[in-house]
Amino acid sequence: MKKKKLIIYGIGKFAEYVDYVFQNDSDYEVIAFCIEEKYLETKLFNNKPLLKYESLADSYPPNLYDLFIAVGNNEIRKKIFEHSISRGYYLASYISSKSKFWDNLITGNNVFVDEGCVLQPFIKISNNCILFTSSLGHHTQIKEHSLLSGSKTGGNVIIGENCYIGLNASIKQNINIGDNTIIGMNCAIERDTKPNEVYSNKGTTKRKLTSSELGNRFLK
Repeated sequence: MKKKKLIIYGIGKFAEYVDYVFQNDSDYEVIAFCIEEKYLETKLFNNKPLLKYESLADSYPPNLYDLFIAVGNNEIRKKIFEHSISRGYYLASYISSKSKFWDNLITGNNVFVDEGCVLQPFIKISNNCILFTSSLGHHTQIKEHSLLSGSKTGGNVIIGENCYIGLNASIKQNINIGDNTIIGMNCAIERDTKPNEVYSNKGTTKRKLTSSELGNRFLK
């Protein structure tokens, strides 16, 4: 079966990761990367051609090539997503075959679900969302342009547009997360959040003693 052709927007570590999983776990063949001309410093990235995004359609028209936007920043990813759609490109999604999900999962375009995700039934993930190693409870909805990284929700949670949920953050069941909310690492959310709120958890405290001093205590 002939594979569909994909171009990846981005030149970071995430783009390299996306290239690998699309090549090895999808019906796409990644043929090139693209970025704005002002960021072009070489003609190759990850051993593939690196193209100018502005003139991409001249040689790689949207009727023959699909795109994936491999950018972690929600605002930048949203901007490129909307511009690419306006140019007529189809935005591909990747759902890892190694993730756990049910047949009634609903996803939009330019969605990325990695191999560590566990998704219960009746979940909806809207356009342009990125999920890294996250666990979603049943009936959870994620609205457009959000990113979850190593986080966990209970059932029936609604995450608004353009949200960021950090490592080991947990959201209680039946909670609504307002648009543009940022929830940092290790936070526990037990009530609804309003738009544009930021939550953080105090970081781990460094002890005054060294590791060798601590180890010696157990040798005495």
